[in-house]
Amino acid sequence: MKQLILMAGIPGSGKSTWCHEYQKTHPNVFIIDTDETRKKITGSYLIFPEHMEVIFDEMIRESNEIFKNTPGDCTVIEDSIFLEDYRRNYYMDRLKGYDRSLLFMVKMHDYSICYRQNRMRPKDKWVPDDVIDRMIQQYVDPSPETAKRFDEVRVEYWN
Repeated sequence: MKQLILMAGIPGSGKSTWCHEYQKTHPNVFIIDTDETRKKITGSYLIFPEHMEVIFDEMIRESNEIFKNTPGDCTVIEDSIFLEDYRRNYYMDRLKGYDRSLLFMVKMHDYSICYRQNRMRPKDKWVPDDVIDRMIQQYVDPSPETAKRFDEVRVEYWN
């Protein structure tokens, strides 16, 4: 089976750590990371293109290639924020070749942990606090229509 996982959550919530731990214990797991894709395209973690679809499209292209060219079972994890339905639907409209999809929503009872963990990353990956503030306000559950696009929507509180 070819599985797609969209990781949704605030920077510093532990999404990337979870992805790498999952990859260690499961075969044929490919992680497509927004930060790394942005650095590949712009040369920096800190440069955000005016139209983020440039980044989204590259991540989608890479994922579709993996699904197409990997024989047998595999899992592609889109490690991004997926805070709202626009981005979730943008990906789901364009991703192809998977058999099962999961929207994995990481939430926190206390988001102050995200600010601390954000500062534990390499400095060139820090997300400004005001950006995290806005992201917390933007983070919403999927609409019923968007939720139907996934085989599973999983919500976990990690604190």
